[in-house]
Amino acid sequence: MIKAAVFDMDGLMFDTEAVGREAWNQVGEQLGFGNLDAVNERCLGCNKDYCRGIFREVFGDALTLDQVLELAAPIQQAWYREHGMPCKKGLTELLDYLKKTGRKIAMATSSDRSIAERNLEMAGLRSYFDVLVCGDMVKRSKPDPDIYLTAARLLEVLPEECIGLEDSRNGILSVDAAGMTALLIPDLIQPDEQMRQAADAVLSDLGKVIDWLESHNRDNL
Repeated sequence: MIKAAVFDMDGLMFDTEAVGREAWNQVGEQLGFGNLDAVNERCLGCNKDYCRGIFREVFGDALTLDQVLELAAPIQQAWYREHGMPCKKGLTELLDYLKKTGRKIAMATSSDRSIAERNLEMAGLRSYFDVLVCGDMVKRSKPDPDIYLTAARLLEVLPEECIGLEDSRNGILSVDAAGMTALLIPDLIQPDEQMRQAADAVLSDLGKVIDWLESHNRDNL
């Protein structure tokens, strides 16, 4: 029985990864490193410490994650001020459905808590979430399962009683390793074989999660 849903944030709930990618590329061009898509893709779903290691591997001391984040932040903030927080298709419908059916709801994001709180407040969705688990609350980043296991523990449910919703490779591997039902809703990266093997289902948008849950309920009557 599915008692809870655990959401990733960037690229899953909010269309922030596309905004972030464009900001990173602007910074890369500005600093003479060109397009940063390749390193951005490797960092999707990961916390800051993990991403700092990727930057050291790729750039040595020539360019750091913290430099990119500092310069990209005002670009992203200006976009959000103009356009608001862009919610992904089906998000509010799914949150309403989960509340209506008595499921608990958590977020498991590699972003810092201040960013998660800001995004939820901007979107008007903070009240839906029983638990927030953020990247600065666990030692090991996705693809390790720590963040999803922590979410289940704080929700007071077993991992196998949860669905974990993700869009990235590192994220879906984390859900799978935690023993949750892994639902993949792709964003910037289309799923490869590794991602498909980790996922219990690949869905086109968050609204389709409702159909999946309804089918799961019928199958388990």
